[in-house]
Amino acid sequence: MSLTRRTVLRAALAGACAAPLPAGGPSPAAAAVAATTEVPDSAFFGVWNATTGTWRTAPVLDYAAFPALAPVADAARTGDYTAARAALLRYMRTRPQRTPPQWAYNGVYTPALVPLFLDHIWTLGKGEIHHSTLTVGTHWTAVDADVTDGVKSAVSTGGVGFMLMARHKEPSTAEFAGRHAAADAPELTLTYADGTVRKLAASQSCHIAAGPDAATPSGSAQTLQVHDEGAGPFTDATRKAYLWFDLTGVGAPETAALRLTGRTSAGQQQIMLYQVQVGFDETTRCWNNTVQNTFSWQGDPNGFDWRKPTGANVDNEFGYQLPRFYFAGPIADAYRTGKDERIAAGLISLMTDFITDANATTSSAGAASFPRNLDAAWRHQNWCYAYEILRTSPSLTADANISMLKAIHTGGRYLTNTTSTTPNWMVTIKSSLLYLGVCFPEFLAAPSWRDAAQAYLAQQLAGALYPDGGYTEASSSYAMGVAQTFVATASVLAANGHPVGTVAPLRSLAWYLADQTYPNGYDPAYGDSGYTDQRPALAALADLLDDDRLRHVATAGAAGTAPGHTSVTYPDTRVVVQRTGWRDTDWYLRLNADRGNHGHPDELAIQLYAHDRPLLPAMGAYSYAADPTADWLRTSTQAHNTVTIDGRAQSPTAAAAVSNLSLPWADLADGFTDATPGVRHRRSVLFLHGFGWLVTDTLTPDDPGQHTYQQNWHLLPDAGPVLDGGIARTRFTAGTQLTIIPADPAAVTATIEDGHYSPITYQVAPTRYVSYSLTAAGARTLNTLLLPTPPGTRTRAKLSVQTCDDGGRALRLTSSTSRLTGYHFQAPGDGAARRFGPYLFDGSLAYVDRHAGVQRILLTGGTLLRQDRRTLLAADEALPTTLAVRLDQVKRTVEIAGPAAEAGGRPLHLAAPWARTATVAGQDVPITRKGGLVTIPALR
Repeated sequence: MSLTRRTVLRAALAGACAAPLPAGGPSPAAAAVAATTEVPDSAFFGVWNATTGTWRTAPVLDYAAFPALAPVADAARTGDYTAARAALLRYMRTRPQRTPPQWAYNGVYTPALVPLFLDHIWTLGKGEIHHSTLTVGTHWTAVDADVTDGVKSAVSTGGVGFMLMARHKEPSTAEFAGRHAAADAPELTLTYADGTVRKLAASQSCHIAAGPDAATPSGSAQTLQVHDEGAGPFTDATRKAYLWFDLTGVGAPETAALRLTGRTSAGQQQIMLYQVQVGFDETTRCWNNTVQNTFSWQGDPNGFDWRKPTGANVDNEFGYQLPRFYFAGPIADAYRTGKDERIAAGLISLMTDFITDANATTSSAGAASFPRNLDAAWRHQNWCYAYEILRTSPSLTADANISMLKAIHTGGRYLTNTTSTTPNWMVTIKSSLLYLGVCFPEFLAAPSWRDAAQAYLAQQLAGALYPDGGYTEASSSYAMGVAQTFVATASVLAANGHPVGTVAPLRSLAWYLADQTYPNGYDPAYGDSGYTDQRPALAALADLLDDDRLRHVATAGAAGTAPGHTSVTYPDTRVVVQRTGWRDTDWYLRLNADRGNHGHPDELAIQLYAHDRPLLPAMGAYSYAADPTADWLRTSTQAHNTVTIDGRAQSPTAAAAVSNLSLPWADLADGFTDATPGVRHRRSVLFLHGFGWLVTDTLTPDDPGQHTYQQNWHLLPDAGPVLDGGIARTRFTAGTQLTIIPADPAAVTATIEDGHYSPITYQVAPTRYVSYSLTAAGARTLNTLLLPTPPGTRTRAKLSVQTCDDGGRALRLTSSTSRLTGYHFQAPGDGAARRFGPYLFDGSLAYVDRHAGVQRILLTGGTLLRQDRRTLLAADEALPTTLAVRLDQVKRTVEIAGPAAEAGGRPLHLAAPWARTATVAGQDVPITRKGGLVTIPALR
């Protein structure tokens, strides 16, 4: 765009963006919008051959199918393209209403952001959340801001931060008293429901400066500077201020107020207040090491250049997401609500400015492809929404209208042919093409866009799933995003009178997502994902698929029918989920060895939830920035609940597998990975329902040298872990606690380390995690009990290692509160009988416990289990698989389950002479007695 036109346009909008936008007539800016596109009118409207009565150059508009376009066609036939433009605008203003897709936005939206968008102040993601605008004058004055919602949301993370940024580009510099000031330091006042008031001083404060001071911290400064002027997103004079308040041990208040004391160098100055959720050290923070998410082009006559701000320490996403027009939908909604033409003119300006700039700086695809096909797809989805509202605005001129429609048509052609190897990219691309076909049926190509995209989406989804129905990208958020796209396309098709059709693999993907959600319905947030509520999206999927069981999951049991399963295994995707049920208070564990785009080096990592909260969560991704925190979260194995070997990051493409056996009172998962070359890691997890998890890590190196193993357990920021004799315990202020018990504390070094937790993208909080490590040669085994303690319970347990007769080891589990004593034993499975504790067994795996008159037995392989000199269980032939037995002497019942109990299994002889009834795989069977044993027949 020419400098003159930019200047006129920015000046026209400046007044509207400096204050709330009143209702008014068309903006004078509208007349300044000129058509700028690489597509000539002749190629768009067509060139008529009067001699033959045919189109020499075919139009892109379907004049025949839409008789109301006749005035456009008539003007095009005479070559009067100015008249054709005017006629097309008249048609678009009055055409039947279309139902566009919902707009997409990647941040935390409030209506107060609309004036900022129009003033070219843009925030990437949720790392900086606009709160309010403060005004300071030339005298030191206290200013207050209600920050209740922000503080409440941050209490569980242990701290809350704020950023101060100039609202306008102007010479004035604002100063605020920092925490080192002699008086009027920043203060956070918390008021509780009982009237109690607590005042907090800032624990960190500083400002950052661009230019020559970009590497210089200012943490000791008594005053914090805020300044912004000049062209571009920032200049050497730009300053931003930051505050941090420590909320450790602080409960959620009824209200929270932030008081700052500040002044400006001249007149009055408006300062934007943002909440940030990234802690910092004032002694080291500077421009160069701060990941910033908000930049301003306010008042810049050149406006956006639609690129990553040069020299800004942000990730590449800024340059990708800005051209996606995430702000288009909110601005369009603001115009539809208030009918302020300056809002419409502002959005029209942004769209045509982008078209001009992108056409001038990119390849032959022009504005259709900038900067990548994924970004173009999101942009066209948002443009579909915005155009449906803008088409009736008096501010939309014929020139601006044709500029948009030419860009949209070029976008349709581009999205038809562009490709990607990443499944979620292709789903986004083709869904956007479908939206164009539905929302702009006047284009001749629209039906083919719609039909081809719909067919491609079904095919693409099938190709994006493993045979077991799991998604090929190792990220729950990306998998859900794909599923939501199918809900959205179906909704748009139906609303506009088109057949929805069926996508058979969508049901598999929906259940893959449902199976992995925590019992509270939240995303387990593995890979590049965030901890967000999945139930609304699952409800939409349940409605689309008419799946009553999925509806039960989506509504926490308030509707629908309970699923017929709990724990699941996805062997191809390499994911196991153990769960006790589908209520918020159920227990859950996820074990994975998955791989794919957006995945992390987290092979055999565990995620744990019990009763009311995640206890061992995934730590999140933070951002795609070249930042130490983001790198640690996304690219280190140390940031995950698995074993780090020799400090190296895993290679998730290595050989691996997982499996799980679900039984009435236990689950038994097993997996291996070669993701750290030279050492095989095998992890088994025995879940004793309602009690806890026994985790066994076996590490087998290929060489005789020493290796360092670090078993890490990551916790939420407010867990407050402590070590007591090598045993770690959480200290949440309320709710379920977790005790992490190593079987042999003397064999490992127990430490509590500093880590990071990113519940959603662009937010991160400091946290602590537990590490059990050792350095040794040869194969080593780490055994750990994960013991949740829900509110109102007092579960205590001990886990110890016992040496067996042949030099092997067994685990002894005792709990005084549960009156439980159990033994867990694993052997090579060579048929030899081995002793562990009071037991003798000739199979490969055994778990036996006894509590409250109930004995439970879990066996894999073998023919004989004895306790001391007494036979507990005998089989005529070796068990081919796993068997679970529950002997209840009080109720006089015998229950047998597991694969070895299925039809074609073996008869069993049990030491249960008191038994009255028996079931095998849920079916009643007769009992015969001989001596002190009873015989339970196999199913036929």
